[in-house]
Amino acid sequence: MRFARLALLCLAPAAFSAESAPDFTGLWETTYGSLNLVQEVGGTVQGYYTMGGLCTVRGRTNPEGRLVFEYEEPSARGEGWFELSPDGNSFSGMWRAEGSSSWSSWEGFRSGSGSSTKWLVVLEAEWQSGLDEQEYSFGEMLEAWFSRVEGVEVRQRFIHDSSDLELFCAETAMLPGTVCLLVSSHASSEGVAVAEGTIGRQELLDALEPCRNLAMIHFSSCLMMAGDIPRTIASSRRDWPEGFVVSGYRNSVDWAASGILEILYLDLILEKGLTPLEACEAVTGSMDFAGARAGCCLEAAGFEWIAPRDGR
Repeated sequence: MRFARLALLCLAPAAFSAESAPDFTGLWETTYGSLNLVQEVGGTVQGYYTMGGLCTVRGRTNPEGRLVFEYEEPSARGEGWFELSPDGNSFSGMWRAEGSSSWSSWEGFRSGSGSSTKWLVVLEAEWQSGLDEQEYSFGEMLEAWFSRVEGVEVRQRFIHDSSDLELFCAETAMLPGTVCLLVSSHASSEGVAVAEGTIGRQELLDALEPCRNLAMIHFSSCLMMAGDIPRTIASSRRDWPEGFVVSGYRNSVDWAASGILEILYLDLILEKGLTPLEACEAVTGSMDFAGARAGCCLEAAGFEWIAPRDGR
């Protein structure tokens, strides 16, 4: 069997036309874990997987339809190739580390196709700054709230620097289904505050680049909407889905106000089935303090959103 397989690999494959060129775009379960690939017009491909940290794949399909790539891991790099099966649902390939003459196999199959799972991913900076403060997490509160909703999975992770954000966003991109991403932290118009400083515009854009499965991005953070970061994120891609929004607060918002608002906002999306854009409009129509004006007992939250599809 092994000899027959090697013999088949030695056969020269037929050239592909532009119309029949293979498409490697998708989420794959592979020999080395989950791999997310995106193929652009022209055959360039980039991808992400995690093995001891964020790892990248960059390459191009050749005229025979083989994806020839280079990979880079935190402590290694090398080259390889993949070939799709005739039905496009699996691939076989080989890889070798830089400086090595030994090749190893790397195989995979498509996963998550048509998944109806809804994900809430909460990437959160730690709020307490010392032992004199009780530990608490908004993400854990949301996880408890949505544990009762069938078909919804919640993942909460703490971020301390841009590397954490980059890694967890890459893993978010590999989740099968649609994802609501919530970034929870102190912030300013310049970016998100974490233990190691501020995660600014370019670092946010770089981290979000592989995430093609997002239904929305919400900054559970004061003042983020007062700057240009949300609009830059919204305009960074043309393939955001229908109803997609980048949302957050223009004001310094009260903790209770943001908690009440966001539970309703996320519940409308994850349980009631509204699009994020519809949920934004419902929130501001239902809560007197949500927008630019104070309510009967709470200061104005300054909740805003940017929807690329309607130009808002």
